[in-house]
Amino acid sequence: MKQYIKQINLCVKVIIITVGVLLSVLYLVPGTQFHKIWSYLATIALAFAPEIWRHVFHLKLSDQTELAYYIFLIPAMVLGIDLDVYKAWAPFDKIVHCGSGVLATVVAWEVLEQVFTKKQMPAKWFRCLFMISFAMLAATLWECFEYGSDKFFGTHMQELISEGVDDTMQDILVALAGSIVTTGLIIAVSKGVAKTTATKPKTVKSKATKKSVKIKKA
Repeated sequence: MKQYIKQINLCVKVIIITVGVLLSVLYLVPGTQFHKIWSYLATIALAFAPEIWRHVFHLKLSDQTELAYYIFLIPAMVLGIDLDVYKAWAPFDKIVHCGSGVLATVVAWEVLEQVFTKKQMPAKWFRCLFMISFAMLAATLWECFEYGSDKFFGTHMQELISEGVDDTMQDILVALAGSIVTTGLIIAVSKGVAKTTATKPKTVKSKATKKSVKIKKA
């Protein structure tokens, strides 16, 4: 099963990189409508984010989370930005940003599991605070990316002219909502697992067995 997921990860990653390269090539063709070269290059670069994450922070994403990240890149970058689905259907932007909050929260939980052992795991309030803060950091960094793209490369990711402030705040709020819901689910599931582990029956030797052992020794 694990090897199967790794193969899917590789396939989805190759597809994303191929689309990014293809769009970059079309940019060079005169008369085409593909003019977002920096977005296409960002799509290619983001496909290598799990490897960069592993080498910089010495933390590894699980195969399932890595697959979720690659799948997320398709609506977030390829469809949303590269192919302008955000402009074609306005609610799509909010759906993707909510998904980013969910994904960032799952990554934050995996960070906690790798940094701390089960005995060292911080209090529940700290775990909730860390996961939500991590998701908010991811949402904020993304908004900075959109702002920089609009300012320096002439894109319109935040629609600065019309409703930039509303768009930015709504994006952050839906990411927050996704993060809070996912945090609650993770805490509930981990609590259930901990209870199951604690209630496992322990094998205890009876007093009669101990007495029989003493008699044999005598």
